[in-house]
Amino acid sequence: MRKLALLMAVVAISACDRSKPELEKTLVQVQQISAEKDSLLRDVMATTQFIADANTELSKVRTSATAKPKVTEAGENEGKLSPSQQRAQLLVRIKGITASLNEADSRLSASRKRVAMLDKDNVGLKGQLAAYDSTITSFKAIIESQKAQVLDLTAQINALTVENTQLKAFNVQLTSDKGAVTVERDVLTTEKNTVYYVIGTKDDLLKRKIIVQTGGMLGIGKVQVAARDLNPTDFTSIDRTSVASIPLPNAAKPYRIVTRQDVAALETQPDAKGRIRDAIKIKDPVAFWGSSKFLIVIEQ
Repeated sequence: MRKLALLMAVVAISACDRSKPELEKTLVQVQQISAEKDSLLRDVMATTQFIADANTELSKVRTSATAKPKVTEAGENEGKLSPSQQRAQLLVRIKGITASLNEADSRLSASRKRVAMLDKDNVGLKGQLAAYDSTITSFKAIIESQKAQVLDLTAQINALTVENTQLKAFNVQLTSDKGAVTVERDVLTTEKNTVYYVIGTKDDLLKRKIIVQTGGMLGIGKVQVAARDLNPTDFTSIDRTSVASIPLPNAAKPYRIVTRQDVAALETQPDAKGRIRDAIKIKDPVAFWGSSKFLIVIEQ
């Protein structure tokens, strides 16, 4: 309706002082101006829509970059594209719209030149030419604004890429640190739970300097105690969390513990003379090994 009213106005103005050929020429020129405006308007609207879509996609990229990806049973990401792939795809699209904006800018200048070549002396066209020139100026401002928005989008994506790279580096370092802590924890746990025992006769243990004799007078009344410096290689090592019973070599012989273990943590208590038979059965390993991680047992 607007175009029809415009044509009617031009016809009315031109009919007063123009011949039929001139009128037809005017109508063609008015249609050219209208077509140029419609084409440019479509370009601007398409670009505006793209920028809105790009902002939406950028928001999704930001969200997906900070979210943990869902993994299927096959071990693949549930999402179709990773955050880095989404950014790469968006950058390709932004490069495309940048080229389109530059092309639109060129078409804008070409369109202005084409319209400028129309008959400026035509009274009916003067208003149209002025309106078209104003439209061109507005479109030019919109395109410049859109270029600025595209540059901002590109900067945001680049910043997000840098941030994601830094986050990946941090995660790698964090994983490495976690692995080191886990290894250290396992080593400490193993060291904490590793205990040592040795079973032998008094003479054998004295000869190996695992025990020493102290006290008494004139060689009488001496007692056997653990040597000051014990070497783990002289002992059998076990994990106190998994070994609850230590068999004694000779079932016919009694044995005595000379180190500082808590015998109250045994299932069967030593007799009145501190002797044990058959096996050392540990009920509470933490209490039993709490005072010493070295266990020395002497055959009586």
